Amino acid sequence: MRRTTALFLMVAALFLAGCGEGRPRGVWALRWMERPSSDGPSTRAAPEDVTSFAQVATYDHRRDRERSAALVNDLVEGDVIAYWMSTREARRKLLTGRFSALGYRLLVYGHLAMVVADPERGGTLRLFSSESFTGPNSDEDLASLASHSYDVFRLDRWDRVDTRRLHEFVVLARAKANRWYGYDFSGMFGLWNSPLRPTRPRDIGHDYICSTVVVAALHYAGVALDAVRHGGFADVCTPKQVVTSKGCIVPPPAIVFADLDLREPDVGPKGGRAGR
Repeated sequence: MRRTTALFLMVAALFLAGCGEGRPRGVWALRWMERPSSDGPSTRAAPEDVTSFAQVATYDHRRDRERSAALVNDLVEGDVIAYWMSTREARRKLLTGRFSALGYRLLVYGHLAMVVADPERGGTLRLFSSESFTGPNSDEDLASLASHSYDVFRLDRWDRVDTRRLHEFVVLARAKANRWYGYDFSGMFGLWNSPLRPTRPRDIGHDYICSTVVVAALHYAGVALDAVRHGGFADVCTPKQVVTSKGCIVPPPAIVFADLDLREPDVGPKGGRAGR
């Protein structure tokens, strides 16, 4: 009986604490795990190779609708979008059975995506991410951001990122899209993550969550982030870990992919309107 009462009180606290409309701060007991590694690749890199994210914009869909088009127009490839909800909004969605909002209730950011020039859509800017029962995808265009609240983070030294390899990762990771095993459910709970340091096509995992797909994509393109603490084992990699971590430029191996067919099967558009 005591255990049942304690569980009820814990759940009640989760739903009732922080009932305001302000920015989420995450559950206090979980904040420790949202810190990037203090002994990551950047700590062993030359100063000129160290890179980090800077927040360049914020958007609240409840108040900033008139700014949406201007903010979207300022986005460039490589920008990382960290989605958030007010505590009241997240709680309301949970009460209606939308359990995808749980991450927004527990963490500072509930979802992550990267702006990429989609090689299969003529270089149109799209949102590359991973979602449950869909896996890695770039189905959403930038206009979809209008209905979400988010912060924009931009990586410095972007001129040293190998964007061709970034595009290769997008296509190769997306090959598992629209299949249930394309999402890393074990990684969602921190049990095990798909390879986060891929350098060759065969290294790319068959499943990722929204944060680890960004970490792996950047590593494939030559940026090793400090976001992961335990090499991907017993480590929940959250969106905040990614955008608050430093990293370092690691030149990818000199591999020629001229014979690699990056084209996907001609199945037509996968949804969403064309980006700008």
